[in-house]
Amino acid sequence: MTLWYDVSDLTTWTLPHLTGIQRTTVGILNGLVARGADPRLVRFDGPRQEFVSLSVRELPEAVQRHLPGCLAAAGTASAAGLTTCEPTAPPQTARRRRRFFHRDTVFGTSPAAGELRQAFREFKAAARTCRRSFARWARVRCSETATSRLLPASHFGRTTVPRQLPQASSHPGPLAAGDLLLSLGATWPIAGHAEAVAGLRKHGVRAIRMVYDLIPAIKPQWVDEPSARQVTRWVRRVLTESDYVLTISEFSRSEIAAYCEESNLPAPPLAVVRLGDELESADDPHPPLPRFVPRRPFFVCVSTLDVRKNHRLLYDAWQVLASRDTAACPDLVCLGVPHLYVTDLLREIRQDQQVNGRIHFLHGIADTELAWYYRHCAATIYPSRYEGWGLPVAESLGHGRLCLASNATSIPEISSELPAFFDPLDVHGLVALVSRTLHDPDWVRQKESEIRARFKPTPWTYTAGQVMAAAEAAGRATGRTLEAA
Repeated sequence: MTLWYDVSDLTTWTLPHLTGIQRTTVGILNGLVARGADPRLVRFDGPRQEFVSLSVRELPEAVQRHLPGCLAAAGTASAAGLTTCEPTAPPQTARRRRRFFHRDTVFGTSPAAGELRQAFREFKAAARTCRRSFARWARVRCSETATSRLLPASHFGRTTVPRQLPQASSHPGPLAAGDLLLSLGATWPIAGHAEAVAGLRKHGVRAIRMVYDLIPAIKPQWVDEPSARQVTRWVRRVLTESDYVLTISEFSRSEIAAYCEESNLPAPPLAVVRLGDELESADDPHPPLPRFVPRRPFFVCVSTLDVRKNHRLLYDAWQVLASRDTAACPDLVCLGVPHLYVTDLLREIRQDQQVNGRIHFLHGIADTELAWYYRHCAATIYPSRYEGWGLPVAESLGHGRLCLASNATSIPEISSELPAFFDPLDVHGLVALVSRTLHDPDWVRQKESEIRARFKPTPWTYTAGQVMAAAEAAGRATGRTLEAA
């Protein structure tokens, strides 16, 4: 049995850092290579509507930088396609340009200069959000226009005709009967991908796929309507057209089971894997200074700016803290890319003179910068209302730092005792924890000593081992095992 690893959602990656799902797919791939599983890379080719093999060198450079396991194995890898490839250093001019900017030689180091730079970063983030929103609107609008030419006006408002996709190829590509496809990434936006996986299964290929959570399907108030419909269709196909389904927490497992029962879907074979949370930069005793260095005690929130991530609670808490004592109010550094429906919140914070100098939003943060924030913050905060897992909580504990964490959904599964928990709807509960962190150093030292003694970061090789166990279970149905590959 040959193990094929789907990297379809990584082939077009453009950011310099990886976010949650992409970080998971890369981490598991590194773990599989470290365990000697010899995975072969494959991607879905949209124009051809079939899967094709590729080498690690064909992935974007930003992704290759996060694949030390694959790159280290390149010299001994055979047909797996993990060919020799050294991470490419940025051009010298780019390094000089970034260094020139980071040293503040242009704008200076005053608070006004910092606000100007941050406003420019927020403008760029808003422009990206605008482009994505326009693209989604254009797709929906073009679909409506094309449909209106074929149907009478009375048709609209009652049903929606789905957009017709190209017919998936019946050719299995490089995969063969008895092989196994691991598709663990964010493939729901890839037109034709689900149909192609279904076609592979008809040729005897076993498919293991990952459902991280059901948020768009069961919490549509937090996403746009096209995404809710798209992901819901994808979830239903994954749950009914996979030989094995993986998820990332017992909470998500229970949500999937309930969803299958309510939707009259047959429950698939389902296993929970614990995500790895080790960071390469975690052991660096002197991480480099980041682009923004707070001048006051500060807290860090590592999270995409999203409604369900609950940054509104942070804003409310900082309003309370500032109203009590403006001079003693700490800084809050939010590290993450703005997503849907947060524009109004960001505008409120920018215009609120009481807290706008205390709450800072940054994105595009490298792991080395993140390590500095973890090392020097008073504590981290994770206020999310709904999670499939909650990786930043594990990363904070892995750095030995106190985490003020929401007690919602899956988050307590990471560690039920080591974070300081609060109700994500209780602003005064969070304010009390922030105040205690600032004014009770003995409590913080005790908590962090306990964290360092008891929390054991999970290596990606452990996660990969759980994935391999699922692969073996799926492979037994074909009479083949990974050892026979």
